[in-house]
Amino acid sequence: MAALNTETRVTTWRFGAGTLPLPLIIAHRGDQSSAPENTLAAFRRALAAGADGVELDVRLTLDGQLVVFHDGRLDRTSNGCGLVNEHTLAEVKSLDVGAWFSPEFRREAAPTLDEVFETLPHDFLVNVEMKVLIKGMKLIAQRVAETILRHQRLSSTLVASFNPMALCYLRSIEPRIARGYIWSKHHPLPIRARWLSPLAQAHWYDPANDTYCPRLHRRLQRRGKRVLAWDVDFGGDFSMMALARLDAVVTERLETMVARKRALAQSLA
Repeated sequence: MAALNTETRVTTWRFGAGTLPLPLIIAHRGDQSSAPENTLAAFRRALAAGADGVELDVRLTLDGQLVVFHDGRLDRTSNGCGLVNEHTLAEVKSLDVGAWFSPEFRREAAPTLDEVFETLPHDFLVNVEMKVLIKGMKLIAQRVAETILRHQRLSSTLVASFNPMALCYLRSIEPRIARGYIWSKHHPLPIRARWLSPLAQAHWYDPANDTYCPRLHRRLQRRGKRVLAWDVDFGGDFSMMALARLDAVVTERLETMVARKRALAQSLA
């Protein structure tokens, strides 16, 4: 294998499937080992720790705005309670989403997607997962597309979802945005079997934790599709991920995975 340049950062989600010498490392909800998940602090720390990109979740608020928040309810990661979509953006942003993790992050607020894009380098990879069931599918796709275009982040942003209809709406609004389809073997049909994936016409396929299948991986890559899987599906063995030609890996053990990637890169140089 040719010498690797570990200083060259990948700045686009659009590259040939299986062509990277080593998989991209994507920090799940930021560096949540050192900061509260889905916060600007977690995203900054992921960048500083050497992640190739970050994954985050967006939801619609009661007034139809985007907020970065994983759970449908506020309770677990904030001092609020109830459903995110039953509160306005101002109400959600008034909550403390950091104190539960550590007093160091007291008064941390849930960011908007605009704020994430303003905080991270323009060419830093961001994987935006749209959290939506039925209501709001078209609106969340519209808001996400508008935000990406406003910040001119077409190359560095991937938009993913379990909901293929939301991705279909995104494709109709702005087909240039890279789309990722997520599925899980634990979900009911048709999500589990990916029957509706043609609606999304996804560029990336993202099997949920414990859902990765090597045979499907190879089949998808032969069709020019890229695959993002979890590090735990490979037992954290970065050499195995590279050997499988995995395009990207999502992790909650960012420091460990970055160290393993750097060590492998050095051994191959």
